[in-house]
Amino acid sequence: MADDATGKIVLSQYLNWLSGEFKTESSDDGCFLITPFEKPDGEGITLELETLTDGNILINDMGDTLGYLFVNGLTLSKSVVDKANFIAKCHGAAFEGSFLAIETKPDEAGRAVHEMIQTVIAVTDLIQLRRPTNSRRIKFDNEVEAFVIRSGVTYDADYQVKGTREKHNFRFHINSDLNLLIQPLTASTESDAVKLAKRWAYHFQDTVQAEENWYPVALLDDHNGAEIWTPSALDPIREYAIPWSQKDRLAQLLTGSPS
Repeated sequence: MADDATGKIVLSQYLNWLSGEFKTESSDDGCFLITPFEKPDGEGITLELETLTDGNILINDMGDTLGYLFVNGLTLSKSVVDKANFIAKCHGAAFEGSFLAIETKPDEAGRAVHEMIQTVIAVTDLIQLRRPTNSRRIKFDNEVEAFVIRSGVTYDADYQVKGTREKHNFRFHINSDLNLLIQPLTASTESDAVKLAKRWAYHFQDTVQAEENWYPVALLDDHNGAEIWTPSALDPIREYAIPWSQKDRLAQLLTGSPS
């Protein structure tokens, strides 16, 4: 049985390790705080810190928490949003639109960061409420995977890479020195498509900033026509996007040819 002295040693070692795992990077409004904590699928948790004119510090999640639930197939129904709001309130945080935030005095900022991390972990764990029959997205993922298999290339499913700010998970990684990271995207409305595109534009850009040889591809489910993936929805990911109706472009990439 560990005695009190052993407990203190372990605690000290843990705190020393923890402090070394946090990183900061400058942002337009302040700085990013890159934490060693993760969402349910292993994606890292990053927060943004901004010093306000009154000296207080605003800590926010840049919209990543609700964005994570949406991108991973959980419908943001009133019941889900109510649960997220309740969790946030329990930790002294609040959702302002899609952003999760805490405003704090500088001498209480450490505690506030802890509460924000706990909120993000708890809210993103609501992904467990996702129905296993998000049939349209699953069907499209399976269709894409079958296409990749028929092409004969070597691939990895659910592949994780490290960006400049955090880790990112992509549905397919194509080996054979192609460096392709393929993410199928399915949306039910133009509004959903816009949110999805903005979210994945961040994943793509952060990944390429860390390693410019990566070649991300946003593979758009356009089975229902072009009315969902409108120009405004396409704008954030235009340089990465390939509509499924133009999958011959993907076939060219899989053979190592320019798209």
